[in-house]
Amino acid sequence: MKLKIIVAAALLALNSCAPAFAAQGESRWSISTNIPTWLLLGCANADIHYKIADRWCLQAGVKYNPFTYAAGSERQTHLRQLTPSLGVRYWFDRARNRWFLGAKLLASEYSVSYPRGGHFFDGELAGAGLFGGYEYPISERLSLSLGAGAAVAYHRTTFYVGPVCGRITDRKKGVALFPSDILVSLTIKL
Repeated sequence: MKLKIIVAAALLALNSCAPAFAAQGESRWSISTNIPTWLLLGCANADIHYKIADRWCLQAGVKYNPFTYAAGSERQTHLRQLTPSLGVRYWFDRARNRWFLGAKLLASEYSVSYPRGGHFFDGELAGAGLFGGYEYPISERLSLSLGAGAAVAYHRTTFYVGPVCGRITDRKKGVALFPSDILVSLTIKL
């Protein structure tokens, strides 16, 4: 519930910046979606980008997957998550063109169930990450970004024997380094 409030507040804050730049005529807003994230059992995702200077963009994003793929109550498979993020991108040429580096803050609530491998766990994390890549303009309004990133986060994870009301086998908490982004994103300038 806390994550939903954070996401709503971040989007409202970005939206309040729009009137100050609307009269300048240049498209400062864009929205993107990452194709590999969609391939993770249908995880919906979007990032809203707002150009604040010639080489700088703010971004707010969310990944959301509520789906469970079931073949009976004991054979559920899911990779549920709600992961909001806030970040900034620096472009070496100009905003939304060619090489970029970025940093972001992220949080996540997650639940994983994969019966064939015996993996059942859920938890939450909060941390920060760095990412970089290259954006290829396809047309005046559409572009393709390729890149990668990593994050460091504090996590609390609970492991279970089974997917439904399973016995707790372990609890772990601590700091972890993990790959946070594999970018193959389509971006549309609004």
